[in-house]
Amino acid sequence: MLFALDIGTRTVIGVVAEEREKGIEILDFEILEHEERAMLDGQINDVPKVIKAVKKVKSALEERNNIEFKSVSTAVAGRFLKTVVGSASKKIPPSKINDDFVRSLELDALSEAVKKNTHARDYCVGYSILEYLVDGERVKNLVGQLGEEASVSLIAAFLPQRVVEALFSVIEGAGLSLNFLTLEPMAAMNLVVPPDLRRLNIALVDVGAGTSDIAISKDGTIMAYGMIPMAGDEITEKICDKYLLSFEDGEKVKRAIASGNIPTVNNVLGMPVEITLNDLMEVVTPVIDNITDEIAKAIFDLNGTTPAAVVIVGGGAKVPMFKESVADKISLPQNRVALRGIENISYVFDKTQNAVGSEFVTPVGIAYSSRYNISKIFKKVTINSKTVQLMNLTGREDIFQALMQAGFDMKDMIGKPSAGITYELNGKIVVESGNMPDPEITINGEKASLYAKLKDGDVVEISPRDGKEVMIKIEDVVKPLTFYVQDKEYHIFPHVRRNSEEVSPSELIQDGDSIEYEDSISVEEAMQVMEKGCFITINGKKYEMRNFEMIDENDKTLKRIKNGQHVRLRIKDITVGEFLEKVNIGKISIELNSKRVELKSPMRIMLNDKVVSEDEKLNCMDEIKVMKLSLKISDLFEHLHFSPNGFEITLNGLPANLEDVLKEGDSVEVKI
Repeated sequence: MLFALDIGTRTVIGVVAEEREKGIEILDFEILEHEERAMLDGQINDVPKVIKAVKKVKSALEERNNIEFKSVSTAVAGRFLKTVVGSASKKIPPSKINDDFVRSLELDALSEAVKKNTHARDYCVGYSILEYLVDGERVKNLVGQLGEEASVSLIAAFLPQRVVEALFSVIEGAGLSLNFLTLEPMAAMNLVVPPDLRRLNIALVDVGAGTSDIAISKDGTIMAYGMIPMAGDEITEKICDKYLLSFEDGEKVKRAIASGNIPTVNNVLGMPVEITLNDLMEVVTPVIDNITDEIAKAIFDLNGTTPAAVVIVGGGAKVPMFKESVADKISLPQNRVALRGIENISYVFDKTQNAVGSEFVTPVGIAYSSRYNISKIFKKVTINSKTVQLMNLTGREDIFQALMQAGFDMKDMIGKPSAGITYELNGKIVVESGNMPDPEITINGEKASLYAKLKDGDVVEISPRDGKEVMIKIEDVVKPLTFYVQDKEYHIFPHVRRNSEEVSPSELIQDGDSIEYEDSISVEEAMQVMEKGCFITINGKKYEMRNFEMIDENDKTLKRIKNGQHVRLRIKDITVGEFLEKVNIGKISIELNSKRVELKSPMRIMLNDKVVSEDEKLNCMDEIKVMKLSLKISDLFEHLHFSPNGFEITLNGLPANLEDVLKEGDSVEVKI
């Protein structure tokens, strides 16, 4: 069984309902008007008088339904909810944004919103993110982002403590306990603008007796609340002034406008007053025009533009031409503005058949919200043995928010952030924020974080622990340079100077340091990290070439290499023959007439599988294949530059002829 109360400016409405598989069924309701001055503009002005009215409603429903109510669901007037926008920006660290950075940024924005709110005795009942920005561009989530600067804008909601505490006093005074508390516009939204429709930009206007509450939905959430201090009572008072009627009779006349049957009433002088519908509409139309004009202005202020549709609820809007005037003032087609009751809502079943009209949307919405436990804004938790009444509007209420609402000193409860550091990196100022406090926290004995969500009845224990000291190494902010030689990747850490003195990558940066490094390296430094530099392969054997240079894509000789640059190696003007001679390939040594001489063998040379002459120039990584041809004794005389005729020739002591082949170490004698 569900028992819901809507404690309004003019009336108390009690609703008894039962859960259905899809929705609720209204079993009974009771409406009672307050004694005069018990409520003013939705605020409980006289607690005992309001308690008396609630008790009467409760008793009437209990008697008719043979039940005793011990708990109730109700709502706080949305007109008391204040929203304040806060924003903050921070330089993004060289590493990617993490959760701690986001939380710190949100805390700064929330602190700004709290400072903007001038009333100290207000509950900060939650906040919703409006947008995240990275370098001015909107992003959905900051975590993992890189850039120069991150920003956040959020909307924080506040409720005056006196409003909540007065409502608690009434509920307790009526012999009831509170099992569910929401906001009136939230209850109405849940009933007529369910979550799947909140992706649309819809304005809900609850026109009561003293005020008109406004809530705006967009992108799946309720993004803003507002109110204007004008509603149905302004219309009643205008009727009373025009025809000299008591407020009670003025209400009768106003409520009769919709039917067109205006009753004859006596004025304060006791004289009967007959009022025609045309005359009455001439009286109330300027008031309706004034109220709807203010509603339109408030919607534009909250939403910034014309919404897609407007839903109007509440008894104060039932007079003719009210919704039409709203449509005109907000520049919407009349079919985009609707006065909603509960009679056409598919998931509300009315057993009484009498709960008809827009005035039932809020009380039935409270019952409906409690049935599904949605938009509940009241939890009771315990923090370090202190009971905290936690208001929750966003569904993301956590330990941090509970501490903030309860007025705890954050430094005493969770510790202090560590000091940040500021340093220069190649002339650019870098600010590293201090680390957030890291308190030891448990929820119901289980380890938890500061941002763990809370549920009703949770017991929290917190021991403060200051944030860890900021420790940043040189290698955390200066990365190795990368370069490519013949498309092979190499890495080298640049030279880094701290305060003009060279330091290693593992050194810690201190507050006030000036860090400098170059975005390039010398060719000599690059050579040190290359495997061996330049090679030539001869018949499968590698020979190192040291006489080479580094060139860029335009064949320009380089002295320094920039980060990310691609370079090639080029040997400095050497031919195949010169290199073969340098490595002593293609020569044999023999003894001629007891003297050691070197002879050059005839050769067939292939460079990278192509036959070439000895004059062909070499490049790094070239591959040479050398096939030696036979060196004969006749070639020896060519070397000696004289004719072999008339000589006696011996090879290794044995007679030889000109066609004999020479080999390494042979001994040749030539005699006349």
